[in-house]
Amino acid sequence: DTPQPLELRVALAEVDRWYLDYLETVSEQGLADLVAFTFTDGDKGCMTRQEMLTHVVLHGGYHRGEIGRMLAAVAVSAPWDTYAVHLHRSEPARRLQG
Repeated sequence: DTPQPLELRVALAEVDRWYLDYLETVSEQGLADLVAFTFTDGDKGCMTRQEMLTHVVLHGGYHRGEIGRMLAAVAVSAPWDTYAVHLHRSEPARRLQG
């Protein structure tokens, strides 16, 4: 079932909190640890925890791009979704620098 927006917001906030808590406690050595895994197609893989976290960040951008493509296909303008826009909205004084 597709979650309702409020349910989705709560679930995403929990995931965000997990990542923030993890990053506050993981050591440099912990980030360098290798983790073996199996891809969804059955192939084996191995990445460091840091590489996995980088993958999560980059892969999220891929999904945001796909959503933007789908919105454009149905003639809906996608909202601004860039890091620079986020920084300037969350810290308006930055627009005055530079």
